[in-house]
Amino acid sequence: MIRKGEDMEEIRFKILDTLTRDLSSGTSINELTGNIGKLYNSAHYTAYYKTIYDKIHELEKQNIISLAKIGNVSIPRINFDNYLTIDFLTEMELRKKQTFLEKNTETGMLFLEIETYFKEFYFIKSISIIDPEKNIKLNRAEFLFILNGLYEHKEKPGLQEAIQNEIAQIYSIMEMLQRIHNIKLDYLILNKKEFTELLKREETNPLKEMLSNKVAFFAPQAFWVDIKTILSEGIQIKAIEETNPAKIAEQDLIYNLIRFGYKEFGPRIKEGKKICIETIITSLLLRNNARRIQIIPTLLAKNRYNYNSLIFLCKKYNKLEKLFGLIRGLNKIKPSTETETAIKMIEAMGIKEEKIDEKSIKQKMELYNAI
Repeated sequence: MIRKGEDMEEIRFKILDTLTRDLSSGTSINELTGNIGKLYNSAHYTAYYKTIYDKIHELEKQNIISLAKIGNVSIPRINFDNYLTIDFLTEMELRKKQTFLEKNTETGMLFLEIETYFKEFYFIKSISIIDPEKNIKLNRAEFLFILNGLYEHKEKPGLQEAIQNEIAQIYSIMEMLQRIHNIKLDYLILNKKEFTELLKREETNPLKEMLSNKVAFFAPQAFWVDIKTILSEGIQIKAIEETNPAKIAEQDLIYNLIRFGYKEFGPRIKEGKKICIETIITSLLLRNNARRIQIIPTLLAKNRYNYNSLIFLCKKYNKLEKLFGLIRGLNKIKPSTETETAIKMIEAMGIKEEKIDEKSIKQKMELYNAI
């Protein structure tokens, strides 16, 4: 809350922190005041409307915030056209990092080791920790790695191999840190192109769920430069709630299975919520329906998927061994560079595969023309 004696820099921090949690938001100053109250656990925040109103107009004069008029309502948004805005957001991230570590001092060593191990990695652009306050209480931590864009220069000899080797090292080091600190570590690794493509998708996916509550603690300036670039391309970054794959409604599950090329006998299904293939596959694994689990290689063979997102979700929900067996089986039946790379990444984590019925998998793939 805004306490007696609280300076305007503190208020600026809280305004920017709240606005950046949903960059597509069109909230009024009054709604923003209420959101700040919710975020900072104060039922009395509405009493400080004038203080926040005045600070927003000061930030507008500094070109850090822009105000758009919709009827009689002013809508504040972050102004990325101002060169200095990135610096203010970087300062905000560092403040959030310091606040978190002050409350969770034992996590400081994990941050230090991550920054020490990865500071010399050539392709890592930024690292964020996701929803840290909630996750640390569960003895886990979740991270988002964004890699730089050199993957686009495919003509450079050995570049792709160098990138994949570095990603494999990230997996290996994070697994080592998980053992050392006795804490569950889950991490999504995306290059800039994948980062942009996942934000473009008109469906729920784990990346979209991450951005509403994160702390960019490693190269935060690079993180916000990426966000600025994406927004300049007309891509909306909308905050969405986390989807628990185990709790996806049956209607939504069947609807998405049809989207991805698998239809079961039964009544006609109405349109449902669009959910990414990686989350749908994780949901199938969590439901332990043997018949549906056998169609996972078919879904992977018939659709484009992001193997890093799939690995992230299956690790998070403790289904990586089963996924590993299915992907290895798929690669024997229908080899591809994508599945071979996924196998390499999972092997870097020291995961042992769960055996599958390859004959039955192949029959399913033939039935659905996936071979």
